[in-house]
Amino acid sequence: MDYKTLFIVDPVKNERLQLAKFVKQENFTVVVFSGFQDCVKRSGLLKASLVIFVLRKGKNELTQLIKNARDKKIHYIVLATQDVPDVNLDDLRGKGFKSVFKAGNHEKVREITYSLLAPDGLMPRTEQPHPIPIPFIGVSVPEVEEKK
Repeated sequence: MDYKTLFIVDPVKNERLQLAKFVKQENFTVVVFSGFQDCVKRSGLLKASLVIFVLRKGKNELTQLIKNARDKKIHYIVLATQDVPDVNLDDLRGKGFKSVFKAGNHEKVREITYSLLAPDGLMPRTEQPHPIPIPFIGVSVPEVEEKK
């Protein structure tokens, strides 16, 4: 399995960092953006394997995704929040998006992400020994004679 790049677009900083920590994995490079325009403009060197788009009323709406998405062949996950609970995926598919999924919470996002980016399962983490072995140093307490 090679490394995959995953973009998270959410205008709320605490929420996007929490989601990034929730879906991170050794083989994923996670990049977070506050707006979809930033994702499109600044990601010239990185090519996304998956984009997680969090809906926020007045800040991140589907019209921004439809208008600014250049590569509609990659995977998109639309995370519905309490602000915008309903998403019509048929509209997005009609606009040319090939692979669009809807999630209602972070656990569903992680489940979809892992199934798309690591269908064969995640690689086991490699445990490496510490480069400098730490010797065991025994500490002994000297006997002290009591003076009378």
